[in-house]
Amino acid sequence: MSGERISVAQAHRLARMNIVAGFLVWGIALAGVSMMMPVMYNSILESMHWTIGETTRFMAIKSATSALGGLVAGSLLVRVGAKRVLVPSIFVIGIATSLLYFAKSLPFYYALAAVSGVCSVWSVIAIQVTLARWYSASLGRMTGFAMLGGALAGFIVPMSTRMGVTHWGWHATAGVAGLVVLVLVGLSISLLVHETPEAYGYTADELDPGKARPGGAPADPGEDFASFRKTPQFWMLILATALSGVISNGINEYIPLFIEKHTALGATAAALGFTIVMLISGLGKILFGWVFDRLSTRGVALCWALCGVAALATFPMGIKGALPLVGYATFLAFTILRGVSHGGVIVQAPVLARHIYGVRALPQVISLLTAAFHLGAAAGIVAIGAGVDKTGGFTLPFIVVACVAFVAAGIGWQFHPRHWAGQQAAAKA
Repeated sequence: MSGERISVAQAHRLARMNIVAGFLVWGIALAGVSMMMPVMYNSILESMHWTIGETTRFMAIKSATSALGGLVAGSLLVRVGAKRVLVPSIFVIGIATSLLYFAKSLPFYYALAAVSGVCSVWSVIAIQVTLARWYSASLGRMTGFAMLGGALAGFIVPMSTRMGVTHWGWHATAGVAGLVVLVLVGLSISLLVHETPEAYGYTADELDPGKARPGGAPADPGEDFASFRKTPQFWMLILATALSGVISNGINEYIPLFIEKHTALGATAAALGFTIVMLISGLGKILFGWVFDRLSTRGVALCWALCGVAALATFPMGIKGALPLVGYATFLAFTILRGVSHGGVIVQAPVLARHIYGVRALPQVISLLTAAFHLGAAAGIVAIGAGVDKTGGFTLPFIVVACVAFVAAGIGWQFHPRHWAGQQAAAKA
């Protein structure tokens, strides 16, 4: 600890300010912008005369460049600090989104996706590292609360995007959204983010000890990154996290298109379905945040398995000739399963990093987990799009997604969370 010690109440207030910052980052700059694209895809298809694969490749490229950006994010955060990475990245996301107003060709469309992808991953890693430095025993829940911004976006963005596209077109809708990110989020986080409790005389274990360390016993900060980066467990963690990108973000890009084109529910239900998924994901973030605080890595494995169940739940919606009531009942079941499981996946990275490897290597581990996740998402988006174009439907691609989810869950069940507060409490008992 190097900073002058402030009061505990002040320290907790600064910690909560980071949660508010995370709420804005996830709700507007990250989830909000990403949620627009699937809702706009059909309008983009019709106005630009691109194929489904060409149009949805925007998010594939964004995810791929996010993966590349994640590879260097750890060293960047260590060198210049989380806030100095976060604030400029948010401004660039706003500018890149605004410039979609001028997107008339695929190369320019893809270039904006690439820039947005790098800055998005730097933003999410910076805020995740910040939260993991401030919270210990309740990290899962606090991360979930910060990510509730995504649930708010889920309530507002899909339907408002639908309205914007209808009245103004997709170019103007994207341009306005970028200005909101640039002004509202950029200025707010400049004031809200505080990087580490050590700067104010505390550690996360002092501020958020839970019940695992009676008597104020010091926590093990974990190993240096170099000591475990070549171990089998670490690379299995990277693999499983990449697979979680396939089963979560990969499938999310196709929810509106699937509902609109391959069910009898229509375009409004497609936007509404995406809205419900994102709203319920807020519940999923809190629910699985609580589960992760109590079950750690096995809770993450259960979340991945639920993603597979959600993929299988798409099939009843597409049954031809089903009664309208049956269609809407299966639609609701799917949105609940997809929303809850998606919320859990979004919370996972700081929990996996801190519980398995401790706080010492947080920037490097979270960066690589996030890179792996986005690489998997990019691969999933491309593979599902290619599968749909080749087979004319979502049946085979979604079956493969379900299988991938169950494989990831099996890998995740084997992880050993040595630095999880609950594991340490059990060891002392």
